[in-house]
Amino acid sequence: MRRKKQEERELCADLVKIQWENDSGSLRSEWAILSDISASGACLEIEVPIEPETLVRLQFTSEQCQARIKYCKFDKVNYLLGVEFEDGYRWSRRRFKPEHLTQFRMRQVKQVKSDG
Repeated sequence: MRRKKQEERELCADLVKIQWENDSGSLRSEWAILSDISASGACLEIEVPIEPETLVRLQFTSEQCQARIKYCKFDKVNYLLGVEFEDGYRWSRRRFKPEHLTQFRMRQVKQVKSDG
């Protein structure tokens, strides 16, 4: 069963450099769009697929971290990547503030059971 994150995710938009080793061991590097972020992970939009559980390096404007791909799914024209930060990295606005970060926070909505 897939576990849902209980953290607040903040909508944003910024370019992030992502690097990883492909199946042949060659280092790949692509630009991705950072579309939301939380303390423990993020969602990226990229033109090429990356296999789940692949370890990647993310280069933000002012710092970098390692992350693991948790999912990769095709969405209209690009791939959406869910990444979980590694090595104890915790994102905060003080560490890195994306170019376009909204004050709106995405929260999970609890479903109410109806009695009927």
